Amino acid sequence: MPQNQSDIAKFARSTGLLIDRCMQREVPFGTVWLVGDNKVATTAHHVVLYADFFQALKVHFPATNQDWEVDDAFFHPHFNQKVAFELAQRSLLEPVPALSLQDHNVVILQLKRSLSDMDPDTKTTFNRKLAGNPPPRMKGLAGPVDELGLALVVQTITNARKDGCLVITDERNRPLAKMFCRDGRVVFAKFASLLNEAAVYQMFSQHIAGQFYFQPQAKPDWSVYSMIERNTDSLLLEAYRRMDEIPNLLRDLGGEGATYVRAVDILNLEALDPEVQSDADAMWPYLDGGVSIDQLWELVGLDDYSIYRALEELYKSRQIVEIPFMGEDGLSPMQPLDLAPHMLLSPWDEVASLTVHPTVGRAQLINGHLVGLIRPNDPWHLLHTINHQYRAAGCPIFKDGQVIGMHCGLLPLDPKLHALPNLLNQMIWVESIYQMLSGSAKAVAALRPSKKSVGMKLPDLVASGVKEISKIQCPKCNSLMVAKAKFCGTCGYRLTV
Repeated sequence: MPQNQSDIAKFARSTGLLIDRCMQREVPFGTVWLVGDNKVATTAHHVVLYADFFQALKVHFPATNQDWEVDDAFFHPHFNQKVAFELAQRSLLEPVPALSLQDHNVVILQLKRSLSDMDPDTKTTFNRKLAGNPPPRMKGLAGPVDELGLALVVQTITNARKDGCLVITDERNRPLAKMFCRDGRVVFAKFASLLNEAAVYQMFSQHIAGQFYFQPQAKPDWSVYSMIERNTDSLLLEAYRRMDEIPNLLRDLGGEGATYVRAVDILNLEALDPEVQSDADAMWPYLDGGVSIDQLWELVGLDDYSIYRALEELYKSRQIVEIPFMGEDGLSPMQPLDLAPHMLLSPWDEVASLTVHPTVGRAQLINGHLVGLIRPNDPWHLLHTINHQYRAAGCPIFKDGQVIGMHCGLLPLDPKLHALPNLLNQMIWVESIYQMLSGSAKAVAALRPSKKSVGMKLPDLVASGVKEISKIQCPKCNSLMVAKAKFCGTCGYRLTV
Protein backbone atom coordinates (compact mmCIF):
# COMPACT_ATOMS: atom_id res chain seq x y z
CA MET A 1 0.00 0.00 0.00
CA PRO A 2 1.22 3.56 -0.66
CA GLN A 3 2.38 5.60 2.26
CA ASN A 4 -0.52 7.10 4.26
CA GLN A 5 -0.24 10.68 3.07
CA SER A 6 -2.32 12.26 5.82
CA ASP A 7 -0.15 10.65 8.51
CA ILE A 8 2.96 12.22 6.99
CA ALA A 9 1.45 15.52 5.81
CA LYS A 10 0.61 16.41 9.41
CA PHE A 11 4.33 17.08 9.99
CA ALA A 12 4.35 20.15 7.71
CA ARG A 13 5.07 22.43 10.67
CA SER A 14 8.22 20.47 11.45
CA THR A 15 9.63 20.93 7.95
CA GLY A 16 11.34 24.11 6.80
CA LEU A 17 13.44 25.69 4.08
CA LEU A 18 17.04 26.89 4.08
CA ILE A 19 17.46 30.45 2.79
CA ASP A 20 20.44 32.72 2.12
CA ARG A 21 19.64 36.07 3.78
CA CYS A 22 22.27 37.95 1.78
CA MET A 23 20.66 37.44 -1.61
CA GLN A 24 18.36 40.09 -3.05
CA ARG A 25 15.72 37.45 -3.73
CA GLU A 26 15.42 35.07 -0.80
CA VAL A 27 14.93 31.84 -2.71
CA PRO A 28 14.96 28.52 -0.79
CA PHE A 29 17.88 26.28 -1.73
CA GLY A 30 17.51 23.38 0.73
CA THR A 31 15.06 21.59 3.02
CA VAL A 32 15.39 21.01 6.78
CA TRP A 33 13.38 19.15 9.43
CA LEU A 34 13.28 19.19 13.20
CA VAL A 35 15.32 16.54 15.00
CA GLY A 36 15.45 18.13 18.48
CA ASP A 37 14.86 21.31 20.44
CA ASN A 38 15.89 24.14 18.11
CA LYS A 39 17.78 21.60 15.97
CA VAL A 40 17.21 20.67 12.34
CA ALA A 41 18.91 18.23 9.99
CA THR A 42 19.79 18.89 6.37
CA THR A 43 22.45 18.06 3.80
CA ALA A 44 25.93 19.30 4.69
CA HIS A 45 26.81 20.39 1.15
CA HIS A 46 24.26 23.20 1.41
CA VAL A 47 25.97 24.68 4.48
CA VAL A 48 29.69 24.08 3.95
CA LEU A 49 30.31 27.49 2.32
CA TYR A 50 28.72 29.25 5.30
CA ALA A 51 30.89 27.64 7.97
CA ASP A 52 32.47 30.99 8.92
CA PHE A 53 29.29 33.05 8.77
CA PHE A 54 26.14 31.16 9.76
CA GLN A 55 24.35 34.48 10.28
CA ALA A 56 23.93 34.61 6.50
CA LEU A 57 21.51 31.69 6.77
CA LYS A 58 17.99 31.45 8.07
CA VAL A 59 15.42 28.67 8.26
CA HIS A 60 11.88 29.53 7.22
CA PHE A 61 9.01 27.33 8.39
CA PRO A 62 6.24 28.12 5.87
CA ALA A 63 3.47 26.28 7.74
CA THR A 64 3.96 28.54 10.79
CA ASN A 65 5.44 31.54 8.94
CA GLN A 66 8.41 31.64 11.31
CA ASP A 67 12.00 32.63 10.52
CA TRP A 68 14.82 31.24 12.67
CA GLU A 69 18.48 32.17 12.49
CA VAL A 70 21.22 29.55 12.19
CA ASP A 71 23.43 29.87 15.26
CA ASP A 72 25.82 26.95 14.74
CA ALA A 73 26.34 23.80 12.69
CA PHE A 74 27.66 20.33 13.50
CA PHE A 75 28.90 18.35 10.51
CA HIS A 76 29.01 14.56 10.52
CA PRO A 77 32.55 13.55 11.60
CA HIS A 78 33.01 11.47 8.44
CA PHE A 79 31.87 14.25 6.10
CA ASN A 80 34.93 15.62 4.26
CA GLN A 81 34.47 19.37 4.66
CA LYS A 82 37.63 20.24 2.74
CA VAL A 83 36.65 18.32 -0.38
CA ALA A 84 33.04 19.49 -0.11
CA PHE A 85 34.16 23.11 0.22
CA GLU A 86 36.23 22.87 -2.96
CA LEU A 87 33.34 21.26 -4.85
CA ALA A 88 30.89 23.84 -3.50
CA GLN A 89 33.12 26.67 -4.74
CA ARG A 90 33.14 25.11 -8.21
CA SER A 91 29.37 24.75 -8.08
CA LEU A 92 28.98 28.53 -7.82
CA LEU A 93 29.60 28.73 -11.57
CA GLU A 94 28.79 25.25 -12.88
CA PRO A 95 26.77 22.22 -11.76
CA VAL A 96 28.78 19.68 -9.77
CA PRO A 97 26.66 16.51 -9.31
CA ALA A 98 29.27 14.92 -7.03
CA LEU A 99 28.75 17.67 -4.45
CA SER A 100 25.45 16.32 -3.12
CA LEU A 101 26.70 12.73 -3.21
CA GLN A 102 29.49 13.16 -0.65
CA ASP A 103 29.73 10.46 2.02
CA HIS A 104 27.79 11.18 5.23
CA ASN A 105 26.37 14.36 3.76
CA VAL A 106 24.69 15.39 7.03
CA VAL A 107 24.73 18.50 9.19
CA ILE A 108 22.76 19.40 12.33
CA LEU A 109 21.92 23.10 12.57
CA GLN A 110 21.41 24.82 15.91
CA LEU A 111 18.76 27.53 15.53
CA LYS A 112 17.83 30.73 17.34
CA ARG A 113 14.13 31.62 17.42
CA SER A 114 14.77 35.16 16.21
CA LEU A 115 16.66 36.99 13.49
CA SER A 116 19.41 39.47 14.25
CA ASP A 117 19.79 42.48 11.97
CA MET A 118 22.33 42.43 9.14
CA ASP A 119 23.74 45.68 7.82
CA PRO A 120 24.16 46.15 4.04
CA ASP A 121 27.97 46.25 4.27
CA THR A 122 28.03 42.82 5.91
CA LYS A 123 25.85 41.41 3.14
CA THR A 124 28.07 42.96 0.48
CA THR A 125 31.21 41.53 2.05
CA PHE A 126 29.75 38.05 2.28
CA ASN A 127 28.42 38.16 -1.29
CA ARG A 128 31.86 39.08 -2.54
CA LYS A 129 33.30 36.12 -0.66
CA LEU A 130 30.98 33.71 -2.48
CA ALA A 131 31.03 35.49 -5.83
CA GLY A 132 32.68 34.00 -8.87
CA ASN A 133 35.10 35.94 -11.05
CA PRO A 134 33.45 38.79 -12.98
CA PRO A 135 32.72 37.59 -16.52
CA PRO A 136 34.26 39.25 -19.58
CA ARG A 137 31.92 41.89 -20.93
CA MET A 138 31.60 43.72 -24.22
CA LYS A 139 31.20 47.46 -23.82
CA GLY A 140 27.56 48.50 -24.11
CA LEU A 141 26.30 44.91 -23.92
CA ALA A 142 26.16 44.47 -20.16
CA GLY A 143 24.21 45.82 -17.20
CA PRO A 144 21.17 45.24 -14.95
CA VAL A 145 18.23 43.48 -16.60
CA ASP A 146 15.72 45.57 -14.66
CA GLU A 147 16.96 48.86 -16.13
CA LEU A 148 16.04 47.88 -19.68
CA GLY A 149 13.66 44.96 -19.29
CA LEU A 150 14.39 41.47 -20.53
CA ALA A 151 12.68 41.96 -23.91
CA LEU A 152 14.68 45.09 -24.72
CA VAL A 153 17.91 43.38 -23.64
CA VAL A 154 17.21 40.52 -26.06
CA GLN A 155 16.27 42.90 -28.89
CA THR A 156 19.40 44.99 -28.30
CA ILE A 157 21.62 41.93 -28.63
CA THR A 158 19.87 40.53 -31.69
CA ASN A 159 19.71 43.90 -33.46
CA ALA A 160 23.47 44.18 -33.02
CA ARG A 161 23.68 40.87 -34.98
CA LYS A 162 26.38 39.53 -32.72
CA ASP A 163 27.09 35.80 -32.55
CA GLY A 164 27.45 34.56 -29.01
CA CYS A 165 25.69 33.99 -25.72
CA LEU A 166 23.54 36.37 -23.67
CA VAL A 167 24.01 35.36 -20.02
CA ILE A 168 21.90 36.53 -17.07
CA THR A 169 23.52 36.17 -13.65
CA ASP A 170 22.67 36.88 -10.02
CA GLU A 171 24.67 39.25 -7.80
CA ARG A 172 27.27 36.52 -7.21
CA ASN A 173 27.92 36.12 -10.94
CA ARG A 174 26.18 32.73 -11.01
CA PRO A 175 24.49 32.08 -14.37
CA LEU A 176 20.69 31.97 -14.15
CA ALA A 177 19.77 31.76 -17.83
CA LYS A 178 21.42 31.75 -21.24
CA MET A 179 20.36 32.61 -24.78
CA PHE A 180 22.60 31.84 -27.76
CA CYS A 181 22.26 34.29 -30.65
CA ARG A 182 23.24 33.91 -34.28
CA ASP A 183 22.52 36.05 -37.35
CA GLY A 184 20.31 38.45 -35.43
CA ARG A 185 18.04 35.96 -33.68
CA VAL A 186 17.87 33.74 -30.61
CA VAL A 187 18.47 30.16 -31.76
CA PHE A 188 19.02 28.31 -28.46
CA ALA A 189 18.04 29.04 -24.86
CA LYS A 190 18.46 27.44 -21.44
CA PHE A 191 16.82 28.23 -18.11
CA ALA A 192 17.08 25.73 -15.24
CA SER A 193 16.01 22.41 -16.81
CA LEU A 194 14.12 24.04 -19.70
CA LEU A 195 15.38 24.49 -23.24
CA ASN A 196 14.61 26.75 -26.19
CA GLU A 197 11.06 28.22 -26.42
CA ALA A 198 9.99 26.81 -23.06
CA ALA A 199 13.08 28.33 -21.43
CA VAL A 200 12.39 31.80 -22.87
CA TYR A 201 8.71 31.70 -21.88
CA GLN A 202 9.61 30.68 -18.34
CA MET A 203 12.17 33.46 -18.01
CA PHE A 204 9.34 35.93 -18.53
CA SER A 205 6.79 34.17 -16.33
CA GLN A 206 9.36 33.97 -13.51
CA HIS A 207 10.27 37.63 -14.03
CA ILE A 208 13.94 36.76 -14.10
CA ALA A 209 16.23 39.58 -12.98
CA GLY A 210 19.92 40.16 -12.38
CA GLN A 211 22.90 41.27 -14.42
CA PHE A 212 23.34 40.47 -18.10
CA TYR A 213 26.41 40.33 -20.30
CA PHE A 214 27.17 39.15 -23.82
CA GLN A 215 29.96 36.67 -24.50
CA PRO A 216 31.10 36.16 -28.14
CA GLN A 217 31.39 32.45 -28.88
CA ALA A 218 30.93 30.09 -31.80
CA LYS A 219 28.48 27.65 -30.22
CA PRO A 220 26.47 27.10 -27.01
CA ASP A 221 28.27 25.66 -23.98
CA TRP A 222 25.39 23.27 -23.22
CA SER A 223 23.93 20.30 -25.09
CA VAL A 224 21.55 21.36 -27.87
CA TYR A 225 19.31 19.17 -29.99
CA SER A 226 17.06 21.48 -32.01
CA MET A 227 16.79 25.19 -32.78
CA ILE A 228 14.13 27.71 -31.78
CA GLU A 229 11.71 27.86 -34.69
CA ARG A 230 10.15 31.28 -34.06
CA ASN A 231 11.94 34.48 -35.03
CA THR A 232 12.90 36.67 -32.09
CA ASP A 233 10.03 39.19 -32.39
CA SER A 234 7.45 36.40 -32.55
CA LEU A 235 9.14 34.62 -29.65
CA LEU A 236 8.94 37.73 -27.44
CA LEU A 237 5.32 38.45 -28.38
CA GLU A 238 4.33 34.88 -27.49
CA ALA A 239 6.23 35.15 -24.19
CA TYR A 240 4.24 38.28 -23.28
CA ARG A 241 0.95 36.69 -24.32
CA ARG A 242 1.58 33.68 -22.12
CA MET A 243 2.75 35.83 -19.22
CA ASP A 244 -0.50 37.86 -19.39
CA GLU A 245 -2.73 34.77 -19.37
CA ILE A 246 -0.95 32.85 -16.60
CA PRO A 247 -2.54 34.70 -13.62
CA ASN A 248 -6.09 33.82 -14.75
CA LEU A 249 -5.18 30.21 -15.46
CA LEU A 250 -3.45 29.85 -12.09
CA ARG A 251 -6.42 31.38 -10.26
CA ASP A 252 -8.90 29.03 -11.97
CA LEU A 253 -6.77 26.02 -11.02
CA GLY A 254 -6.67 26.92 -7.32
CA GLY A 255 -3.65 29.21 -7.09
CA GLU A 256 -0.12 28.62 -5.84
CA GLY A 257 0.21 25.43 -3.85
CA ALA A 258 -2.72 23.67 -5.51
CA THR A 259 -1.98 20.02 -6.27
CA TYR A 260 -3.72 17.55 -8.53
CA VAL A 261 -3.80 13.78 -8.73
CA ARG A 262 -4.82 11.38 -11.47
CA ALA A 263 -8.49 10.36 -11.28
CA VAL A 264 -8.18 7.61 -13.91
CA ASP A 265 -5.57 4.95 -14.53
CA ILE A 266 -5.05 5.55 -18.24
CA LEU A 267 -4.73 8.96 -19.89
CA ASN A 268 -7.32 9.62 -22.60
CA LEU A 269 -5.62 11.98 -25.02
CA GLU A 270 -8.59 12.00 -27.40
CA ALA A 271 -10.63 13.87 -24.79
CA LEU A 272 -8.18 16.79 -24.83
CA ASP A 273 -7.56 19.73 -27.15
CA PRO A 274 -4.97 18.57 -29.73
CA GLU A 275 -2.76 21.54 -28.81
CA VAL A 276 -2.18 20.22 -25.28
CA GLN A 277 -2.07 16.47 -25.89
CA SER A 278 1.71 16.14 -25.99
CA ASP A 279 2.08 18.38 -22.92
CA ALA A 280 -0.53 16.38 -20.98
CA ASP A 281 1.24 13.15 -21.90
CA ALA A 282 4.56 14.52 -20.59
CA MET A 283 2.95 15.69 -17.32
CA TRP A 284 0.85 12.60 -16.62
CA PRO A 285 3.47 10.62 -14.61
CA TYR A 286 4.01 13.59 -12.27
CA LEU A 287 0.35 14.13 -11.36
CA ASP A 288 0.45 12.15 -8.12
CA GLY A 289 -0.37 15.00 -5.74
CA GLY A 290 3.23 15.42 -4.65
CA VAL A 291 4.17 18.60 -6.52
CA SER A 292 2.21 21.85 -6.61
CA ILE A 293 1.16 23.14 -10.02
CA ASP A 294 3.42 26.21 -9.79
CA GLN A 295 6.46 23.95 -9.26
CA LEU A 296 5.78 21.36 -11.95
CA TRP A 297 7.87 23.27 -14.48
CA GLU A 298 11.02 22.33 -12.58
CA LEU A 299 10.38 18.63 -13.24
CA VAL A 300 8.42 18.15 -16.46
CA GLY A 301 10.37 20.28 -18.97
CA LEU A 302 7.44 22.59 -19.79
CA ASP A 303 6.79 26.26 -19.08
CA ASP A 304 4.04 27.38 -16.69
CA TYR A 305 1.57 28.35 -19.41
CA SER A 306 1.82 24.97 -21.17
CA ILE A 307 1.37 23.19 -17.82
CA TYR A 308 -1.68 25.23 -16.79
CA ARG A 309 -3.38 24.84 -20.18
CA ALA A 310 -2.89 21.08 -20.08
CA LEU A 311 -4.13 20.90 -16.47
CA GLU A 312 -7.21 22.91 -17.45
CA GLU A 313 -8.06 20.40 -20.17
CA LEU A 314 -7.37 17.41 -17.94
CA TYR A 315 -9.64 18.84 -15.24
CA LYS A 316 -12.46 19.58 -17.69
CA SER A 317 -12.28 15.99 -18.96
CA ARG A 318 -12.38 14.73 -15.34
CA GLN A 319 -9.07 12.92 -15.61
CA ILE A 320 -7.54 14.73 -12.61
CA VAL A 321 -8.91 16.01 -9.31
CA GLU A 322 -7.58 18.61 -6.89
CA ILE A 323 -6.37 17.38 -3.49
CA PRO A 324 -8.06 19.24 -0.62
CA PHE A 325 -5.82 21.42 1.52
CA MET A 326 -5.17 20.03 5.01
CA GLY A 327 -6.42 22.62 7.49
CA GLU A 328 -4.69 23.85 10.63
CA ASP A 329 -6.60 21.32 12.72
CA GLY A 330 -5.01 18.43 10.85
CA LEU A 331 -1.41 19.50 11.49
CA SER A 332 0.71 18.36 14.40
CA PRO A 333 2.55 20.98 16.47
CA MET A 334 6.18 21.71 15.67
CA GLN A 335 8.05 18.71 17.04
CA PRO A 336 11.08 16.54 16.25
CA LEU A 337 10.25 13.79 13.78
CA ASP A 338 10.45 10.14 14.82
CA LEU A 339 13.68 8.51 13.64
CA ALA A 340 13.68 4.79 12.83
CA PRO A 341 17.28 3.54 12.53
CA HIS A 342 16.06 0.15 13.75
CA MET A 343 13.59 -0.38 10.88
CA LEU A 344 14.46 -3.18 8.45
CA LEU A 345 14.75 -1.92 4.86
CA SER A 346 14.50 -4.07 1.77
CA PRO A 347 14.65 -3.55 -2.00
CA TRP A 348 11.49 -2.01 -3.44
CA ASP A 349 10.09 -0.88 -0.09
CA GLU A 350 7.55 1.89 -0.61
CA VAL A 351 8.71 5.21 0.84
CA ALA A 352 7.57 8.84 0.72
CA SER A 353 9.34 12.18 1.04
CA LEU A 354 8.02 15.33 2.72
CA THR A 355 8.63 18.92 1.60
CA VAL A 356 6.60 22.09 2.11
CA HIS A 357 5.40 24.70 -0.35
CA PRO A 358 7.54 27.82 0.16
CA THR A 359 4.66 30.35 0.27
CA VAL A 360 1.48 28.56 1.39
CA GLY A 361 3.19 26.04 3.70
CA ARG A 362 1.30 23.09 2.27
CA ALA A 363 2.78 19.62 2.81
CA GLN A 364 3.99 17.99 -0.40
CA LEU A 365 4.52 14.24 -0.54
CA ILE A 366 6.01 12.15 -3.32
CA ASN A 367 5.94 8.36 -3.21
CA GLY A 368 8.69 6.14 -4.51
CA HIS A 369 10.74 3.06 -3.71
CA LEU A 370 14.05 2.06 -2.24
CA VAL A 371 16.28 0.35 -4.78
CA GLY A 372 19.45 -0.81 -3.05
CA LEU A 373 22.88 0.19 -1.81
CA ILE A 374 24.85 2.72 -3.81
CA ARG A 375 28.03 0.73 -3.07
CA PRO A 376 28.62 -2.83 -1.82
CA ASN A 377 28.86 -3.22 1.96
CA ASP A 378 27.92 0.42 2.57
CA PRO A 379 24.59 0.53 4.44
CA TRP A 380 24.73 4.31 4.90
CA HIS A 381 24.14 5.43 1.31
CA LEU A 382 21.10 4.04 -0.47
CA LEU A 383 19.29 4.57 -3.75
CA HIS A 384 15.65 5.61 -4.14
CA THR A 385 13.34 6.62 -7.00
CA ILE A 386 11.74 9.81 -5.59
CA ASN A 387 12.45 12.63 -8.03
CA HIS A 388 12.76 16.16 -6.66
CA GLN A 389 13.77 19.70 -7.43
CA TYR A 390 17.26 20.70 -6.30
CA ARG A 391 16.02 22.59 -3.21
CA ALA A 392 14.34 19.43 -1.87
CA ALA A 393 17.75 18.03 -0.91
CA GLY A 394 17.71 17.51 2.85
CA CYS A 395 14.06 16.47 3.08
CA PRO A 396 13.06 13.48 5.25
CA ILE A 397 12.07 10.15 3.72
CA PHE A 398 9.47 8.03 5.52
CA LYS A 399 8.55 4.39 5.76
CA ASP A 400 5.50 3.42 7.81
CA GLY A 401 5.21 6.94 9.23
CA GLN A 402 8.79 7.16 10.54
CA VAL A 403 11.92 8.74 9.08
CA ILE A 404 14.33 6.19 7.63
CA GLY A 405 16.55 8.52 5.62
CA MET A 406 17.25 11.92 4.11
CA HIS A 407 17.24 12.79 0.41
CA CYS A 408 20.63 14.04 -0.82
CA GLY A 409 20.46 14.47 -4.59
CA LEU A 410 20.25 12.97 -8.04
CA LEU A 411 22.60 10.15 -9.01
CA PRO A 412 23.93 10.95 -12.52
CA LEU A 413 23.73 7.53 -14.19
CA ASP A 414 24.43 7.01 -17.88
CA PRO A 415 21.01 6.22 -19.46
CA LYS A 416 22.74 4.12 -22.11
CA LEU A 417 24.02 1.75 -19.41
CA HIS A 418 21.09 1.83 -16.99
CA ALA A 419 17.65 1.10 -18.45
CA LEU A 420 15.72 2.50 -15.49
CA PRO A 421 12.06 3.64 -15.53
CA ASN A 422 12.88 6.33 -12.93
CA LEU A 423 15.90 8.46 -12.18
CA LEU A 424 17.84 7.29 -9.15
CA ASN A 425 18.59 9.48 -6.14
CA GLN A 426 20.80 9.05 -3.09
CA MET A 427 19.47 8.79 0.44
CA ILE A 428 21.56 8.91 3.60
CA TRP A 429 20.40 6.33 6.16
CA VAL A 430 18.86 7.96 9.24
CA GLU A 431 21.28 6.20 11.59
CA SER A 432 23.87 8.75 10.49
CA ILE A 433 21.69 11.47 12.01
CA TYR A 434 20.74 9.37 15.03
CA GLN A 435 24.35 8.81 15.96
CA MET A 436 25.11 12.52 15.74
CA LEU A 437 22.23 13.27 18.11
CA SER A 438 23.01 10.45 20.55
CA GLY A 439 26.77 10.82 20.35
CA SER A 440 27.21 7.06 20.19
CA ALA A 441 26.52 4.13 17.92
CA LYS A 442 25.73 1.87 20.90
CA ALA A 443 22.26 3.32 21.37
CA VAL A 444 21.42 2.54 17.76
CA ALA A 445 22.74 -1.01 17.87
CA ALA A 446 20.41 -1.81 20.75
CA LEU A 447 17.39 -0.89 18.64
CA ARG A 448 18.13 -3.11 15.66
CA PRO A 449 16.28 -6.40 15.19
CA SER A 450 19.51 -8.02 13.99
CA LYS A 451 23.21 -7.34 13.53
CA LYS A 452 22.68 -6.20 9.97
CA SER A 453 22.53 -2.45 9.51
CA VAL A 454 19.84 -2.42 6.83
CA GLY A 455 18.30 -5.16 4.77
CA MET A 456 19.19 -3.82 1.35
CA LYS A 457 21.91 -6.15 0.05
CA LEU A 458 21.36 -9.44 1.91
CA PRO A 459 18.76 -8.74 4.59
CA ASP A 460 18.94 -10.65 7.82
CA LEU A 461 15.50 -12.22 8.12
CA VAL A 462 16.29 -14.50 11.07
CA ALA A 463 14.10 -12.37 13.31
CA SER A 464 11.11 -13.17 11.11
CA GLY A 465 11.80 -16.92 11.06
CA VAL A 466 13.28 -17.15 7.56
CA LYS A 467 16.27 -19.49 7.61
CA GLU A 468 17.40 -19.20 3.98
CA ILE A 469 17.41 -16.20 1.67
CA SER A 470 16.67 -16.65 -2.03
CA LYS A 471 19.38 -14.82 -3.99
CA ILE A 472 20.02 -13.65 -7.54
CA GLN A 473 23.27 -12.59 -9.19
CA CYS A 474 23.47 -9.33 -11.14
CA PRO A 475 24.54 -10.16 -14.73
CA LYS A 476 26.39 -6.83 -14.99
CA CYS A 477 28.51 -6.65 -11.83
CA ASN A 478 27.94 -10.15 -10.34
CA SER A 479 26.70 -8.79 -7.00
CA LEU A 480 24.34 -11.01 -5.02
CA MET A 481 20.89 -9.55 -4.39
CA VAL A 482 17.69 -10.81 -2.85
CA ALA A 483 15.53 -12.54 -5.45
CA LYS A 484 12.72 -9.99 -5.19
CA ALA A 485 15.02 -7.09 -6.11
CA LYS A 486 14.09 -5.39 -9.39
CA PHE A 487 17.36 -3.46 -9.62
CA CYS A 488 20.91 -4.24 -8.59
CA GLY A 489 21.73 -2.44 -5.35
CA THR A 490 25.37 -2.09 -6.43
CA CYS A 491 25.26 -0.76 -10.00
CA GLY A 492 21.56 0.00 -10.57
CA TYR A 493 21.23 -2.49 -13.44
CA ARG A 494 17.62 -3.58 -14.13
CA LEU A 495 17.15 -7.25 -13.18
CA THR A 496 14.96 -8.83 -15.84
CA VAL A 497 14.19 -12.16 -14.15
